[in-house]
This record gives sequence, structure tokens and C-alpha cells, in this order.
Amino acid sequence: MTPTLLSITALARSGAEELAWRLFRSAGLDRIGDDPAVLALHGRLRKDRALGLTGAARREAAARAADAYAAAAQLRPATYPLINAATLSLIAGDREAARRLAGAAIALLDAGTGEPDTPYYLEATRAEALLLGGKREAAEVALRAAIALAPRAWEDHASTLRQFATILAELALDPAWLDAYRPPRTLHYAGQMRIDDDAARAAAIDGVLAAENIGFGHGSLAAGADMLIAERLLARGAELHVTLPCDRMAFLRRSVEAFDGNAGRFEALLAQAATVREIGEERDADPVLTGELADALAMGGAVMRARQLQTQAVQLIVSEMSQGAPAAPNSARLARSWAATGRPQHVLDAGRVPAGAATPGGETDAPQLVAIVAISLCGPDDETAADRVAERLAALPEPIGLIAPPAWRADGVVLHYGSAREAAADATRLRAALAEDGPVRIAGDLGVLRIVPAPFGGGTLVLGSAARRIDRILDVTPSTAVYFSEFLGAALAASTGTGENARLEPIGELPGATLSLHALGGYGP
Repeated sequence: MTPTLLSITALARSGAEELAWRLFRSAGLDRIGDDPAVLALHGRLRKDRALGLTGAARREAAARAADAYAAAAQLRPATYPLINAATLSLIAGDREAARRLAGAAIALLDAGTGEPDTPYYLEATRAEALLLGGKREAAEVALRAAIALAPRAWEDHASTLRQFATILAELALDPAWLDAYRPPRTLHYAGQMRIDDDAARAAAIDGVLAAENIGFGHGSLAAGADMLIAERLLARGAELHVTLPCDRMAFLRRSVEAFDGNAGRFEALLAQAATVREIGEERDADPVLTGELADALAMGGAVMRARQLQTQAVQLIVSEMSQGAPAAPNSARLARSWAATGRPQHVLDAGRVPAGAATPGGETDAPQLVAIVAISLCGPDDETAADRVAERLAALPEPIGLIAPPAWRADGVVLHYGSAREAAADATRLRAALAEDGPVRIAGDLGVLRIVPAPFGGGTLVLGSAARRIDRILDVTPSTAVYFSEFLGAALAASTGTGENARLEPIGELPGATLSLHALGGYGP
């Protein structure tokens, strides 16, 4: 099948940059100089490559991307290729070209002869062009006007802010003024199931939400703190995103009614939530560990949403305190995990909590929360792939954090890690190391697994739904790409500190499953 511009663009967006380039070239598109759509895609591919580089290599790649966009605009005058050519010219070090192309974009806007676009993007393009032309105050006025045209178009605002931050960095100007235009912050919330649900506590929660300008909340809906925080989020008009560790009826029995929670209150909050995620894939697993998986999804969801919106993620915990820290075990675990990332955190004292039912759970010694990385060097018909992977891995430093021996496949290997960060670090490192041996595909997942002795001669078996699901993720992963399930992607985002970089991009759902996938562009300090 001949690749299309749309399919190549989709691959580039998913993180499969090398495959997108290979298809672009195999179709002969890199030799086409008279089609503005092809030239714009050429510019996009070169821009993606440039932004991942540093120093002279970055400047050179940016210049070539700018040339492609400028050629597209010359064939069909439009603000989109012109403004991209202008910003890339700045990155390339050609400030005069950046100003000239930005001026051409403004002229099109003034004449109303550019391509049709939303009112927001037309005015945001004007703001970007003014900033490139050295008119910072006028750019801010135009940015404010653009946001006023679409005040809740948070993703559009974030895209503009990201572009502005790049420009200001190139101009060595202070970006602090952008903070006034950032979307509201995101919140991960959690707390005890038994609290005194009074007006004073609700007011304290309201104070945190207002002070942090929270617009999006991610957490669960257990009795007690969860429900109270969720109600206060909705009362201020924030979006509520709920993650449940099992189906809603089982959760209602285990985590609401068992703690004297009100079923009607639970259902009312579910009905008002923007999204509700029920983890059905792990229904037979240990409930304590599936709870931790749901916590990872909620924390990671808050962090990834904040990154997407160019804003900040905050945590709110409501718990009985002991020596200045949450006393409830799960609240304490979540607070420690969040604090380790360096992100803002608020812990409200729930006071003395009345005795009641313990958090339900099963045996936790055998099951584990395990990160899986599956590597394929080629198709299943190549009988030498596993040997090549073995040779390549043997030449590399020992993977860090493996909790089971490698499991060999006909076309590669499956590795098991004790943390999302270890899995991401090795996936990034191994993709780079194995790329010279031909196309490599890497898939990752996180789930509750049992690692048990294998019968008939030793070794181990890894049992659980994630162990079965990893092959399906690998099957849809394009060559050169790394696809992570939403479980592993969220766990990575939740555990990545503010000084680290985990580049994750949502790319859709796994076919036939309620499971979203993310492309991992890279991970590191």
C-alpha cells in the first residue's frame, strides 16, 4: 500500500519518526518540490528532528525545516507554513529571515488572504509573528486577545505557550510573563475513607483549590476524602476525572458502602465526572495492587494533563497526621511518591479518624506490580532475530531493575522490571543500541503479575493479563517506535521528577480493548 501524507503524519505524531522518514522517502516525496502539502509535511518531519537536537546540529536541521515550510508558502501563501518557517529560522540563528517571514504572515492576516483557520489560531499566529519581530508587549496584547476568543480552548493555548517558550529561549528573554496565560492547574487527590465530613474541612479544601487555580481533578471516589474533594472540585467548575480499580458496582460495595458511604452520593459524582476509567483488565488480581495501579493512573493522568496543557500538577491529600506526615498507609505512600518528584503538594489533617473496617485486600506476597518491556527486531518469520537480540544485549551493560530472567521470543525478548522508570530508561537505551541491527519495535505495559517457578525443568512463568496483553501492544507498534500502555505511561509520568524528561504522546486506543496507548519519544535527565 502506498503511504499517504495523512498516514505519514500520523506516524510522525505517534513517535515513529524514523519509519515516517523512511516511508516519506520510499514514496519519493522528498524529491517533490512543487506540492505545498508535501513540502509542509517535509518541514514537519525536519522540525520534529531539529527540536530533538542541540547545538549546531539543531540549527542546521532547523534551517532545512524552515526552507521546506518557506517553499510551501511560496507555492501557496498561507500563515501556517510562514509562521513555522519564521520560528524555525530563529532557531537556525537567522533572525533577519525570522522577522521577514513573520512580517509576511502578518501581511496575510491583515489582508485576510491566508488559509481559513479558527479565530483563536489566526490571532495567536499574529501574536507569534509579533514576538518574532521583537514586539513583546504587542505580542502579549495579541495573545490576550486570542485567548479571549476561545477562553476554554486549553490545548490550543498550550500549543501557543509551548511555541512562545521556544522563541523566548532563543531570544534569551524571560518567559515568566507567560505564566499569567497558562491554563488552570491539574490536581491528584486522595485521602482516608473515614473522615469527619464538615463545613470547616470543605472550606479548607476550597482554599487549596482556589490558591492553586485547579481546573482538573484526577482521583478515585472512595468514601470519605475522595468524595468530599470531588464535590469541591465540581463546585468550582473543575473537570473531574475518576479512576476506579475495578468495576463501579464492586467498588461501591468495597470502598463506599463498607465504610458507611452513601451510594446515592457516589452515583451522583460519577454522573458529573468528565471521564470514568474502570480497570476491568485486572479484575481477578489482588485488590490492593489493583488499587495501586489505579493510583498510578490517576497520578500520571494529572501529570500528563499538566504537561499537555503547559501548566502544573499539584497533589492534595486529606489524612490523619502523625509526626507531620499522613498516618493512613495508602495516603502516606501516595504522599511520599509525589513529594519525591518535587511537585507542589498539600496535606490537610483529617483529625482523629474513627475506627472502622480495614481496607480490603488479598495476599500481597506473590502478586507484584510489574513493568514489562517486549522487544522485536523483525517479523516472526525471521528465525535469526532472537539470536541477534541476544548478541546485542550481551554487549550492553546489564539491564537495571530486572526482577525475572529474560523471556525469549521468536523475534526478540521480554524483560520485566520493578519500576516504570527502569523500564523506560532501558526501552530508550535499547532502542538506540539495537537500531543499527535493523528496525526495532518496543512495547511496554504495567500490570499485576505473578512470577512463579516453571514446571518441567526450572525457569519462571509470568502470569497475568498484562503478560498476555503485551503481545497485542507489540503487534500494533510501528517499526522504530516505542508504545507504552496507559498504565505504564501514567506510572512513568507520576514517578518522573521535575528535572527529568519523559516524552509521551497519546496515539489512540489498542484495537479491541479499552486501553489507550502512548508513544515514548525518550526518557532521561
